[in-house]
Formats: sequence, C-alpha cells, structure tokens
Amino acid sequence: MSELSFLAGRFLPHCIVPDWLGETQATRLLAFGLAAEARFTPTRLNDHGPGGSNAGRLDAAVRQSCVLKDLGTFTGQLRRKALALQDGLETAFDMQHTPANSTQIEMVAHGDGAFYQPHTDTYTGDEYTPGGRRRLTMVYYLHRRPRRFSGGRLRLFDLGGEQSIEIEPTHDSLVVFPSSARHEVETISCPGGVFADGRFAVNIWLCG
Repeated sequence: MSELSFLAGRFLPHCIVPDWLGETQATRLLAFGLAAEARFTPTRLNDHGPGGSNAGRLDAAVRQSCVLKDLGTFTGQLRRKALALQDGLETAFDMQHTPANSTQIEMVAHGDGAFYQPHTDTYTGDEYTPGGRRRLTMVYYLHRRPRRFSGGRLRLFDLGGEQSIEIEPTHDSLVVFPSSARHEVETISCPGGVFADGRFAVNIWLCG
C-alpha cells in the first residue's frame, strides 16, 4: 500500500462555530471593512519559511485577493474571543496545550476571480513572527446578504491530498483547524465586480 493511499481519507480535525460574533458585531465589522476599501492591498506570499528569499512576493498564479492588516479597535476584541477558544480547541484537536505567544489578524477580500491555491498556513504568511509558529488557524466569514457571489468555499484536504471537505463561507461563522492542514479557497465568481459584493474573511492565527 502506498503512503498516499494509506493517508487518503484521514483528515486533520476542524470545527465550525456559527454566529460567532453575533449579528450586531458582524454588521459593524463588515461595515468597517467596506469603508476601508482604499486601504486594502494585494495579498503577498511567503512560502519559503522565515527569511526566505521570496518573502513578501506577489504571485497571481497562486493567490488573488486583497488584505487589510489594521482592524482598529476590532483587533483586541477578535484576539480575546479567539484566545478564549484556544484551550477547548487544543483538547478537541488532541493538540498539546501551548500558550499563544503571538496572534496575527487580518481581513481578506475576495472579489471576482479571486482564489488561493492549496497551501498550509505554517510559513505562508507575509509576516512571519520569530518564535511564533502558527498552530491554530481561525477563519471568520462576512458578506452582504443576500450573498452576491458564488464559489469561495474553503476546501480542506486529507493527509494524502486525494479527498477534501468543502465548507461554505457562511456569514458570521468561524471555522478552525490546525495551521498544518492543507487547504485552499475555491475561485469566487462575483460578476458585478463591486468590492462590497465580495467574500470577506478575517484570518486569525494563534502562534506558539
């Protein structure tokens, strides 16, 4: 039996938390992102580890989206809520309990044609924190309703890379998985091309 066949169908754990912020805060956070349209910049990659020669590169064949790094007063709120989940998630995922020594938070906008090819979040960010290797990935979804885009599902791959689980980017829902899990963002279709009609997500990484 080949290694790929042996690992096929074996997935790293994940969980989905509906209504994570609640309607009022979700509406406020989405409004904040939409008002900050001019401050979003093309998302960069660093897939060669800390100090890699290609740190911060743009590669439209791998990833197309825009990112906002400064979430203002929402940053502290999101960090506190994320950290409150850590112990329970580590237990559920059978991970060693490790105090988070840093967090990384950003909002990402996916418009028409945007996507992210298969990757892991360990060493793929454009801001690697020394001593703060990403351990838990949290993705919080936001969008206008009714939804004005299609596609954009999160696809989590099994350890053999042969099968996947598809997760819809449902407004006000949070999905969490180990940062070592291989995953991708399915191509988004948003024919009107209006920024506010796209798929928005807040990425939160707990590092340690």
